[in-house]
Amino acid sequence: MHQHIARQREDFHYKTAHKLVKEYDMIAVENLNIRGLAKNTKLSKSIYDVGWGNFIEKLNAVAVKRGVHISRGEWPFAPTPSQYITKL
Repeated sequence: MHQHIARQREDFHYKTAHKLVKEYDMIAVENLNIRGLAKNTKLSKSIYDVGWGNFIEKLNAVAVKRGVHISRGEWPFAPTPSQYITKL
């Protein structure tokens, strides 16, 4: 059963990465402190289950193949984080 869930998550990660790379020429990814977020015991299982780090690795791999730039935490167009534009 656990293998099935892992395959579903991996499939979702790749499909989402391909969708984002098709739609955008540049993708900004916020640097999240996953370990810090997971210290909240009520959320830790959910945070680790999402596999954020694994998704970012897959997104990077797909983006490199398609020539899409991934910006990790640096956004040259917005002077403050509140001015970021995001769309999923």
